[in-house]
Order: sequence, then C-alpha cells, then structure tokens
Amino acid sequence: MTEAYSVYHIHVEPSLNSGYIGITRNVTLRFSQHGWRRKRSNKHLRNALAKYGDAVKFSVVVDGLDYEAASLVEEMLRPKPNIGWNIAVGGDIPPNPKGKIRSTEYRANIAKAKMGAQNPMFGKTVEFSETHRQNISKALQGKPSPLKGKDRPQMCCPHCSKIGNAGGMYLWHFDRCRMKNEHQS
Repeated sequence: MTEAYSVYHIHVEPSLNSGYIGITRNVTLRFSQHGWRRKRSNKHLRNALAKYGDAVKFSVVVDGLDYEAASLVEEMLRPKPNIGWNIAVGGDIPPNPKGKIRSTEYRANIAKAKMGAQNPMFGKTVEFSETHRQNISKALQGKPSPLKGKDRPQMCCPHCSKIGNAGGMYLWHFDRCRMKNEHQS
C-alpha cells in the first residue's frame, strides 16, 4: 500500500501564484510545523509568516496522491525558483550549504573576517565563581570516572587510517569521516 500525500497551499490571498506550495503526508502536523519552525523554514516563508501573522491561511490543493504525483503537481505550480514564497523549483529540496565544498580562498576570507575583534568570543573568558567551583567539586567527589583504569580499545578509520579511542572515532570517523567521499570517487 502506498502512502497518500497532499499538496498544500499557505497563502494570504487564494491565488495559487502567490503563497507557499508544499507536499506532505500529514497536513495538520505540517501546518503546525510551519508555525513553530519559523527559524528553520525558508526565508521567504519565514518573513511572510512574521509579516502577515494570523491572516495566513492553510489549505489543501490536492489530497490522496502518491509521492511522484504530488511532486509533479508541486512542480507544475512552481516551475521556477522564487515563485511566491517558495525558494526552490517545486518537487526539489531547497538549497542547503551544509557539506558544500568551499574553495581555499573562500575559507581564508571567512577565517580572516572572524579574526580578532570580529570574533564573537573575542575578549570573553569563562570564569566560574569560587562557590560554583566548590559545588562542582562536591558533586563529583566520590564518583570516579567510569573509564579510569580501564583499557580502551584503539580503532582505525578505514577512510583516513586515523587511530584513536572509540568515543572520538565514532564521533568524527567511520561514516562521518571527511575522507569518505574522496575514497569513493
């Protein structure tokens, strides 16, 4: 059995040329997510929700479609990027800069821009008061580290050949290793 998808419309005026068009399996959940995920939704939609507030309406355009049909309807309503409150072409996932490979010049410019006084942590130090430090000390007294005196196994990442303890290796290597994609190509 295939899952039923819906094409929905978030709008102020009922014209399909304005507003936001999206697809979902659970319409009521998705409508509520757009309300509480304002920081995560696309910039156009976020600004529109902030500007129009309670005047924004949610409606279902088509219901009971499979994923391919719903994507096709969304693509027909949003054939180009930046139509209404949508950023991407209908059926596409909006652009995400995470994981994008940046040039060394770009990275150098970012690093330069965050040097010295431009760095948000510049001049700030974290200092605990004496009472706070005593409270931490009391809380940790009599509780030895669970890893103290234990021999932890060394692991080797198959992608970059880095050797280390399990905690850090699972955090930064294996499936998450930055060299993983370079070895596959």
